[in-house]
Amino acid sequence: MFAAAAAAALAGCGGMQLPWGRPAAPPAAPAARLPRIVVVDLDRASRAHPRWAEVDALDKRIQDLVGQLSAVTASAGVGAPPAVDLTPELRAAAHQESQQLAPEFRRRMDAEAQDAQAAGKRELDAYAAKVRADQQREFDAKRVQIEAAVQKNVQDKAAALQQDSAKFQQQTLEQYRLPLLNLRLKLDAAAPSDKKASEAVSQQLQALTKERDDKMAAHDKANQDALAAYQKEQQDSFTAQLRALGDQLGKQGQQLVDQKAGEISARMHTDLSAKQAQLNAELTKRMQADMHARQQAIISGARSQMAVAQSQSLQTLQVRVTSLRAQLSEAQAERVRLLASIMADLRVETVALAQQKGWDVVLTRAIDAPDAPDVTGDLIDRIKK
Repeated sequence: MFAAAAAAALAGCGGMQLPWGRPAAPPAAPAARLPRIVVVDLDRASRAHPRWAEVDALDKRIQDLVGQLSAVTASAGVGAPPAVDLTPELRAAAHQESQQLAPEFRRRMDAEAQDAQAAGKRELDAYAAKVRADQQREFDAKRVQIEAAVQKNVQDKAAALQQDSAKFQQQTLEQYRLPLLNLRLKLDAAAPSDKKASEAVSQQLQALTKERDDKMAAHDKANQDALAAYQKEQQDSFTAQLRALGDQLGKQGQQLVDQKAGEISARMHTDLSAKQAQLNAELTKRMQADMHARQQAIISGARSQMAVAQSQSLQTLQVRVTSLRAQLSEAQAERVRLLASIMADLRVETVALAQQKGWDVVLTRAIDAPDAPDVTGDLIDRIKK
């Protein structure tokens, strides 16, 4: 409708020349020039107009008003009584009932949880004590074994060193026996008058005896030091083994206690869940019984209000229909005025653009001149500046 009106205003019937076309009696020219005919899609151009958003807003408002009017009219035509939503009252009654029963439920549930936790703690403490006792017995038994092994190692080492010392002493005595015997024989054979010779032999005998005794004493000392070092090594090994054994048993015991704690916790969770379900069922049953009586009272009161509400609703619907029709009429009139203003702007801008571009004829329907170029984009660019 708007495109046809614009076509009539711009080009007239059948694509007449615009007032700014060639003069009625143009001077003779060397060659005739065909008129420049272009097409403008006013519908598309109008949608690019800066005020088209206002048209969209009016269309949405009109659509919304039509929907509201249809809904209100349909409701009034059916004559349905106004709906009475009892949900808030019923929800408030349920909330009040729940508030009254919830403390008792929490107390009973807390008591069950405390009893279960106390029983679980007693069971876990008893199990932990048993694990510690079992570990202590195992530790003591293995300690005796380790200690016996260490003592045997030390005894074996002492016996071996003692045997070595005896063997070394025998070898040393045998080594010095003949030299000492020869010196004693020389000392016995020395003349009593030759004191100097006797003293020399006696000194040799003492020196050789001391050398033999020192050598055996040094060997004994080395074996004693070796035994002392071995004893310390065995003592350190004993201490390290006991520490490792204690750590191992402690870790194993903690794993056993943790596993037991997990079993107790899982069993307690299962038991408490079952107890909670039982209490919930009991609470729900009591609430349903109490709520039934409250609902009957609420519904009875609501029915007495429905007659009054129905008459008031019909009056309200009539007022609402009148208001919506007035708003719809006003919105439709505003849309007509706004479209007329937009089309007027487009016509003015099209005339100005035609003068600027040198167009002779501007059509608003491409069907009138299928080969004419579409210059709607130029018009859109101009109105957006």
